[in-house]
Amino acid sequence: FAEEANFMYAYSLYMSSPDANKDQHSSIDAMNSMQIFLNRYPGSQFMNQAIEVITICQEKLERKGFENAKHYIKLRLYKAAVIAFDDFKKHYPDSKLLEEAAYLKVLAEFELAKVSIPSKQLERYSSTLDFYQELLDNFPDSPFLKDAQRFYTESLNQVNKLKNNKI
Repeated sequence: FAEEANFMYAYSLYMSSPDANKDQHSSIDAMNSMQIFLNRYPGSQFMNQAIEVITICQEKLERKGFENAKHYIKLRLYKAAVIAFDDFKKHYPDSKLLEEAAYLKVLAEFELAKVSIPSKQLERYSSTLDFYQELLDNFPDSPFLKDAQRFYTESLNQVNKLKNNKI
């Protein structure tokens, strides 16, 4: 019964893991325990369930990372949001949320540029243009492009205005 007991231990950790908006320590513990279980019992009758638990826990962690990055925008901590979306992309390169994350990164950089001191605005509006291009290149059919186009146009106008003022 050792195999079943090991599975049930890992499964109990999974069952105690909260929703994605809460601390995910128990989800991480459940994933690690399930992986240890799979390594120890590779042909187990519980293999499919173990893989499913790992997948669900990974999705929770992914959702948590995305929501944390979005929360920075709500708090108007735009620079932190940009960094968090970059971090999200690095940790979850296959995420279904990457398209929205790319759009929100454009939004965050645009908002950061608007509230920046004049000496930083040119750089940040230019970054907005780069982030928009990245969104366009990676997701050419994105429904977010229409809104992002507004940020692109306004940023382009601001870049031209700021460059003309320097001359």
